[in-house]
Amino acid sequence: MAIPPPRHSPEDIRTELLRLRQGPALGHPGAVTALSAPLRALLLARTPPLSSAASETTRLVAALRRAIDALTPHERRYAAADFNLLGEHSWPSLTERQESLARVLGCSAKTVRRHAGQALDTLAQLIADGSYVSEPPPPGSAAPVSAAGKTPTDGTARFFGITAAPRVDVICSALPAADRAQAWPSDPLYARYAGFADLDALFYVRVHLAQTFPAATIRDFHPGEYYNAEPDCLIVLGAPDRNTAYAEFGPHLPYRFTPPPDAAITFPDHGGVRLAPNWAPEGELLADLTVITRLTLAQGTTVILLGGCLTLGVLGAAKCLLNGERGQRNTAYLDDLAPNGDLIAITATRKIGGIIDTPDLPTDEPLLLLTRDTAGGFTTRLHNTTRYSGR
Repeated sequence: MAIPPPRHSPEDIRTELLRLRQGPALGHPGAVTALSAPLRALLLARTPPLSSAASETTRLVAALRRAIDALTPHERRYAAADFNLLGEHSWPSLTERQESLARVLGCSAKTVRRHAGQALDTLAQLIADGSYVSEPPPPGSAAPVSAAGKTPTDGTARFFGITAAPRVDVICSALPAADRAQAWPSDPLYARYAGFADLDALFYVRVHLAQTFPAATIRDFHPGEYYNAEPDCLIVLGAPDRNTAYAEFGPHLPYRFTPPPDAAITFPDHGGVRLAPNWAPEGELLADLTVITRLTLAQGTTVILLGGCLTLGVLGAAKCLLNGERGQRNTAYLDDLAPNGDLIAITATRKIGGIIDTPDLPTDEPLLLLTRDTAGGFTTRLHNTTRYSGR
């Protein structure tokens, strides 16, 4: 018979977490050994499965990380900085970490401290009641867990900023009005999706997100009907010329799309790089550029722009991030390069014999990768454009 973990009040837990986040916090994992015996026992009882060789310190850190990951994206950002889990805010003292985060968010340190205090309250409550720990699945149905205590979907969840029961909004690109069939709701044959472009990508994203995160609330929108409900994750499909929501992010991005028929993507301030789809002499499309952009907003929303010069590139972006085990590897790879940060990855989506080939980014690096740790400009991290034949 399992022995229930000892009870610990949220107030007691908050007091101990206040002490833990001082100094280097989880930047020095051994700090968790200073937690009281009752709190250590409580956390260890809720540690995700780890290797039998994992030390108590490793298991305690994993339990705390798990609780922090269960916060909303907004609160998680403050808690992760407080407990020294973000590389761009890795400073030896809590004050320095909060001031670093304030500089990035463009607000005062006082505002950061207020939000951090609220996040700490929530974290203490989560640990006290164990609500962040899911009920164990039936025997044989549990997702495989690595020795590091991560399930295969961890990288995908981190990349999309998805928590236990997230709200995800998808804004799909639109066809020109002249190309829409049954465009008006008053038409007896009206079909709402008839006005959408990049439908393959839309349905791919919806289906695979629902399979991977069954507790998620997923809504889709035409650009003209979207209203901002501050979702946990906002996914925008297409390109600026056919998705006005995408175009609104244009001033914050270092690349520009040229619409068809001269479809291309250029980076004016990054060596003037220009990439275009690759066509066979007979006019068949061989490859399109896939553009994956992640932006993290101060309010906590993660924005994912899945773009392409043409429809093939947009579907390629969706498949790159959500295609089974390969998608899990790709999202983990990208998130490791820019933990919780902004990034732009360009790769090629090829069509071979009618089959869309999905890249495996850990072994087939992006053609171009840009990251930024602050609200400043993007920095080029990878530049492999010479290996791409399309121009």
